[in-house]
Amino acid sequence: MADNNTAAPKTGWELEDWERALTIHVGAAWRCTRCKNLVMVTRGGVGVMELKCCGAPMERVAPAAEGEA
Repeated sequence: MADNNTAAPKTGWELEDWERALTIHVGAAWRCTRCKNLVMVTRGGVGVMELKCCGAPMERVAPAAEGEA
C-alpha cells in the first residue's frame, strides 16, 4: 500500500518567513565577479533569482551605508 502522506516537510518557517526570504526587492543589485557587469532589480516580486554572467553566479552587492558614495 502506498504512503499517501502529502504534508509538506516541517521546516520551522511560517508563511511570512518564506515570503520575506524569497521577496525580490526593487533596487537590489548583483555584480559579475569577472567582467564587473551590474544588474539591478526594477520590478520586485517573489521567487528565486539565480543570476549568472560569464558562466559564473553573480554576487549580491550590499547597499552603501548612509553618507557613502
